[in-house]
Amino acid sequence: MPYLPVLLGLSTAFCWGTSDYLSRSQSEKVGHYNTVVYMHVTTLLILLVLLPILTPSVSVTPLAALALVAAGALNFFAFIYLYRAFHKGVVSVVAPVAYTYPVVTTVFSVLFLGVVLAPVRIASIGCVVAGVLLLSTRFSELRRYQGGSGLPSLTAGVGSALVSSIFFGMVYVGIGYATPVAGYVLPVVFLRGVGTVVGIVAAPVLRESIRPTRLSFSRVIMAMGVLEAIGFLAFNYGLSLGSDSLPEIAAISGMGGAVAALYALKFLKERLERNQAIGLGLAIAGVFALLYLGG
Repeated sequence: MPYLPVLLGLSTAFCWGTSDYLSRSQSEKVGHYNTVVYMHVTTLLILLVLLPILTPSVSVTPLAALALVAAGALNFFAFIYLYRAFHKGVVSVVAPVAYTYPVVTTVFSVLFLGVVLAPVRIASIGCVVAGVLLLSTRFSELRRYQGGSGLPSLTAGVGSALVSSIFFGMVYVGIGYATPVAGYVLPVVFLRGVGTVVGIVAAPVLRESIRPTRLSFSRVIMAMGVLEAIGFLAFNYGLSLGSDSLPEIAAISGMGGAVAALYALKFLKERLERNQAIGLGLAIAGVFALLYLGG
């Protein structure tokens, strides 16, 4: 694989994984909806400031524009589910689940963009799915259920993480379709602009408060905005090198889940049960297999 797409994918993984980890503390202060809205606003402002330097292409077809608008709306709600998962769940568990979106992206790329799925990728997808199943269930709860002390339940936040994974997977297919036409900058501006509008319009309907406060523009949200902007520009620049690179770029960026999980294990002192640790390893191995073994 060319050196540049790998470097760009790793940069994306670091930026997105760090931003997702930071989102938990921000969500605890102002709520996950407010965090998503102001993360979009901050990223959009940063991108607008950078536009004169980036000199984006303004060539876009009606179908590409429609794909970007739909992706922008879907991307906003993907973040809602993602930050809800981080807010309610154990980060070192929900992060790898949410970052299985490369599997979704790969499948939809095959169905809609004509990407050929090699047998080794099928095995990699099975590995990731097995990891997700192990990550989603705490065996200690199952043992308590067998003893009659309660019903087993999925780890808190896993359901939201799975929804965000599906949504993100669909979003990146839309971006993969539009980027070769619109360039690598305009799709990012579209996504953040549309997401900002959707967040503002949907707030009264969902009875969410987005009134700006000091905490809404905290240092954490500013850092998240910078990281999201850099990560998305790197992701899209990788796509601009060739549309066939979408599954690979998505797979590398999916390692952001491991970045967020490592932060949680280091700073939050979270602990995984044995089966969840195995699941984490399988999920990460599956993403690596999609990268290094997928033809």
